[in-house]
Amino acid sequence: MLRHISGRHPAWVGTTLCLALLVTGCGGDDGAEGGSGPDAPSSSATSDGAADPTDPTTTTATVEPATGPRLALDDVEIRLPVQWSVEHDLVGFERGGSADDRTAAIFLSSFPALDPNMTVARLAEVTEKQDGYPRGSVQDETTVAGLPAFHVAGRVAGTYTEEFGVLHDGNIVAVEFVLRRGPDTGFEELIESVLATVELH
Repeated sequence: MLRHISGRHPAWVGTTLCLALLVTGCGGDDGAEGGSGPDAPSSSATSDGAADPTDPTTTTATVEPATGPRLALDDVEIRLPVQWSVEHDLVGFERGGSADDRTAAIFLSSFPALDPNMTVARLAEVTEKQDGYPRGSVQDETTVAGLPAFHVAGRVAGTYTEEFGVLHDGNIVAVEFVLRRGPDTGFEELIESVLATVELH
C-alpha cells in the first residue's frame, strides 16, 4: 500500500471504504492484539488543548494549539501547523494538508459508522489490519475532543503513520498523521498541537 505525502491519497480512500464495510460485520473477527509500536510516541489531547485529568491514558498537553490553515468537513474541523498547505483534490469525506517540504501530511476524514454497536477498540483493530500496520501497532486508547479515541501508530509501506479516531453522532471521525522520515524531534508536539484544535459539530 503506497502512502502519498501530497496530492491524491488513494490508499486512505480505499481503506476508508473498506473500513466502512467492515464495521457492518463482513470483516474477520481475529483483530490484532493491542500494544505499543516499537517507535510510536504516545500523543493525546482534547479540543481545548487540556488533557482530562480523570483519564489515566491522557497526558497533559505541553504545546500550544496549531494556528495554521483550517481543514473542515460538515461535522469536524482542525487546524494545520503554521506554514502548511491545504490539498484540494481529495474525496468528499476527506480533507488533507501537507508540509511545505512535502515530508509530512495530515488527513481529516469523517464517514458513517454503519454498525451502531461499533467501539473505538474495534476500530483500532480494523485500522491496524486494513491499513497494513505491523501487528502490535494499536496503542492505548486516548481522548480527542473529549471523546474516547483509538490510536494506531507504526510504519505502513515504509512510511511512519499515526491515526486517531472517535465515534461522533454516528460517524467515524479520524485524523491521520504521515511522516516520510519517521518520528523525529517535534513530531509528538506537532500531533498534540493539531489534536488540540479538533472541533466536533
